Amino acid sequence: MSAPTTTFHEAYPLDELRAADYNPRRLSQDAFVRLQTSLRRHGIVKPVILNADGTLVAGHQRTKGLKAIGITHTPAVMLGTKVRLQDEIQFNLLHNRVETEASVVYAEPGELGTWSWIPWQTIRVADRKNLSFVNAIGHMTAGHGPWGSVVIDDQGRIVLNAEYAVVAVASRFDLLAWTVPSSEAAQLHADLTGEYGVYDWSAIEDKAPVWNQHIVQPKRLRQFSSKAKQGKLSYGSETWDQLVVPWLKPTQRVVDFGAGYGDYAKHLRAKGFNVHDYEPYRCTPGSYAVDIKAVVGMIRDIDKDLRANGLYEVVVLDSVINATTSLDYQHWVLTTVNALCAADGLVCLGTRNLARELRDEQAQRVTSQAATTRMSFLDDDNVEMNFVKGKWQKLRFHTPDTLEALLRRYFGDVKVSDPSGSNLKAVCRDPLPLPEADYQKAFEEEFNMPYPNDFRHGRHLELVGNLIKLVLERNEARMG
Repeated sequence: MSAPTTTFHEAYPLDELRAADYNPRRLSQDAFVRLQTSLRRHGIVKPVILNADGTLVAGHQRTKGLKAIGITHTPAVMLGTKVRLQDEIQFNLLHNRVETEASVVYAEPGELGTWSWIPWQTIRVADRKNLSFVNAIGHMTAGHGPWGSVVIDDQGRIVLNAEYAVVAVASRFDLLAWTVPSSEAAQLHADLTGEYGVYDWSAIEDKAPVWNQHIVQPKRLRQFSSKAKQGKLSYGSETWDQLVVPWLKPTQRVVDFGAGYGDYAKHLRAKGFNVHDYEPYRCTPGSYAVDIKAVVGMIRDIDKDLRANGLYEVVVLDSVINATTSLDYQHWVLTTVNALCAADGLVCLGTRNLARELRDEQAQRVTSQAATTRMSFLDDDNVEMNFVKGKWQKLRFHTPDTLEALLRRYFGDVKVSDPSGSNLKAVCRDPLPLPEADYQKAFEEEFNMPYPNDFRHGRHLELVGNLIKLVLERNEARMG
């Protein structure tokens, strides 16, 4: 099979571009003014990138800036074949992140102020860095063809997008380059590498309904996992393995809230432990179809257990907060967990650690010799969205401080642990009284979740009534 091809258009009409409806970046007014100033000062030194059908894959903000200053055409690289939506979105997200110039690369410059093609054989890589980004670029060029370009000064130093030049040598394709005077290179670099947008997912909120989150449910304790086949420990949960299992007794009553596939509950029940589980998006085996019968069965099981035995001694909340699609759902989850916890009970939870995520990404940029692409696309609320199996899903991150502050709204005693790990962990005691209206709303949402086509099963009312009664009794006893 031949390698993908791309086509360079030196003057593509802006009016013929079609913006992608998922573009996640937003510019402030100040940034937009700086962008226009840069375009006036330097001209267009980076082509936009188009899918084969003319959809703008990368360069949305640049295009807006060009139109604002009266430019009608732009250099453009068009992919040779139309790529599927998932790849197009990945391309959009990765493109700006991998345009870096930590590597030191030299080549023969072209004429000043013109585009030229540099034969890959003539490119000299003096120092290769940012290997995770080099790997990402290599993956993208292998799948879509040579889509990028560089800026080179008249002394032969590549001053913008040097990691792309490293890939050109390794992959043996010629390099599209714009040549500038070395006296202007520093200003150009400063102008083009400033912050030109932050991630803002609000434009595609409706593309990530809460039921999409079931596609990221972790599979725990799977004997046929890739690790198990290698003779290693099968996939586990740090929350369960470190915070719960070491001291858990068969006589203690546990509920695993947001249990995913329920692997730990099944595993421990088989060993005689009293573990109940609830997952509103429990899937049928081997598919992503939600098993409504199983969901209703879990609701009835918890209702029966609550009526017979009261609130739970242990509530487990493993990898749930990080999958909440909004601050409302985060509040409803924690309100429900607060309610399920007995006055002398405890909540053990784990969620994704922002500091570890950013530290891992930074380390892989500059040090890893075998790095894979691990890049975060965080908005101002430390939320990112990924396009997985044809669906958008959200991932929410916390720091130790933000997690503790959040949990103290629901519990009097909060201890956060493992601040350097990939998953923050916390043990919470002393559930605080919350307004009855908050409980009512949370139970309505959490035990009667929305499904596609506006369907809700409506089989939650008995559980809601009994849980309201129990939590109000607990709160009244606490207040004396």
